[in-house]
Amino acid sequence: MELSPSLCQPLLHNGIGLELDKGDLNPRPCEEVLDDKNRGRLLLNMRRVIRHPLLFLKVTDPFISSHHPACNHFDGHIVTIHGRKWCIGCTFNSISFFSAMVILFSIWLIDATFFVRFYLFWGGIALSLLYFLLSASNITEERKHAKVASKFLLGSGFAFICWSVLLFEGLFTNLVPKILLILMLYLGFVTILNIKRSFEIFKECEHCEYKMRWSKCPGFRDAACKLVDADFLYSEQSKTSSD
Repeated sequence: MELSPSLCQPLLHNGIGLELDKGDLNPRPCEEVLDDKNRGRLLLNMRRVIRHPLLFLKVTDPFISSHHPACNHFDGHIVTIHGRKWCIGCTFNSISFFSAMVILFSIWLIDATFFVRFYLFWGGIALSLLYFLLSASNITEERKHAKVASKFLLGSGFAFICWSVLLFEGLFTNLVPKILLILMLYLGFVTILNIKRSFEIFKECEHCEYKMRWSKCPGFRDAACKLVDADFLYSEQSKTSSD
């Protein structure tokens, strides 16, 4: 079956080429949609996101790895590795967690007598609390190296807690319920960190000159424009006219 040209158009935006099956919610250029004072709110086309998840991820890049707006207000939250921007928190939390898990496993293979569940658990709690205290003191906000180092406290602390769970009644005993418990703990950690990150982003954006108007903010406008062009975002006005 052949697609008509109107249903398969290349999206060229800031040098990025994407093949899209365009819908008809946004027949106008993205700049015209974003700058229209009468457009109403911008709505996310969830049906299209579900139908084209990989395209949505491609269009929202680099937010997939940076998790923060492309704005100088958030430079302290992002690190560039091989030309790609990464969220400092997620990146170094993951690196420190998996590194600590491997190191602890190596030590356990050499001499398991070093592993006492009581000290592992409360040591992990202490490292995690130390991370949140450092974060609350704003020391990590002023120095990027301090922020990176603090992530190693949290990642290592969570690894210690995981090992205290795994060693209950023996490392290889009842692995499935232990892994489920660790996953639940992980989701709890991620939820707390996401709430913390969201609070920090909204706090920063509320004090910005753009006052959380994403279509005007340079850190979000480019991403919003690509989403409009790809028909993942549309205005209330477009929805009303299509109805």
